[in-house]
Amino acid sequence: MLKLFSGNRTIVLLLLPLFISLYHFVNHTSDFYSNQELNFGAWNDFFHSFQMRVNSVSAPLVLINAILLNKLFNRSNFFDRITYLIAPFYLVLMTFFEAAFTFGGMLVAHTFLIFMLQQLFELNQNDESRSHLFNAMFLAGVAMTFLPSIIFMLPMILVMIRCIRPLRFRDILVGSIAALLPFTYLFAVSYVLGYSNYPTNLGYVKSSLNEDWLVVTGLLAISAIIGFIAFMSQWQKSSIRTKRQFQMLLVLFVSFLILASIHLVSFQQMDFFSLLLLPTCLLLPFAFRSESLGMSASGAFYMLLAFSVMKFFIFT
Repeated sequence: MLKLFSGNRTIVLLLLPLFISLYHFVNHTSDFYSNQELNFGAWNDFFHSFQMRVNSVSAPLVLINAILLNKLFNRSNFFDRITYLIAPFYLVLMTFFEAAFTFGGMLVAHTFLIFMLQQLFELNQNDESRSHLFNAMFLAGVAMTFLPSIIFMLPMILVMIRCIRPLRFRDILVGSIAALLPFTYLFAVSYVLGYSNYPTNLGYVKSSLNEDWLVVTGLLAISAIIGFIAFMSQWQKSSIRTKRQFQMLLVLFVSFLILASIHLVSFQQMDFFSLLLLPTCLLLPFAFRSESLGMSASGAFYMLLAFSVMKFFIFT
């Protein structure tokens, strides 16, 4: 399987819908993830009429996110050839989170954060243009409307930009305006549509953890360690631009880790750990290219693939 996705044949992406369909079928039969609570962040009121009818959208959105993340990897020229390993990594790891089976603000935020990363990776040290900076901060702002907790990451996004190019006061001002624009549109739409109560659903309620939460955190920790170690082993071979992009991913990972840990302790919610997949999946392919980690990484992936299906029966 890994050999199929490690090549440059786009047709292998047609296997992904089969995989996600299998996961949804197994989840439906085992009723492992059955949450029907609507949560679209500040947009919740706009989706209230679709309560319990939108979960079918989660499967295609997971596929879209997987393909977008894979496209981002290839466009960033991390490898000297095209690979499609990132898509199955993201898809399989996402199935350990309820967000993959429950359409909501988390999945939508994933989409816009991937677009944000794409804009950040387009930044150039010698380019004074602020278009990519504006676009990145605007997309981050859109993601924040669907997942309000990440609004506290706004300064960290500026740090990520600083990894590529110097930051001036005008850049900070333009970025702040761009990040606030989606909220302006949100309140404007609420006013035009006649909502008496402006969007205020920014909080999270305490929930119960699934029995596999310790396994999920362990898998994430192992995946992240493998990804970062694999990249560091090729640090000397990497270009200066790739090293700076790695620094951006490290900042993003640490920010998401802090945010997810707070939500785990405060609300017993695991889905925020799915945000860690965005930087982690971009680094995991380096492990499969490494001479020292290649075989062990392949074996670990097949074990993970098997367990991702077995868990629906083990923990029910």
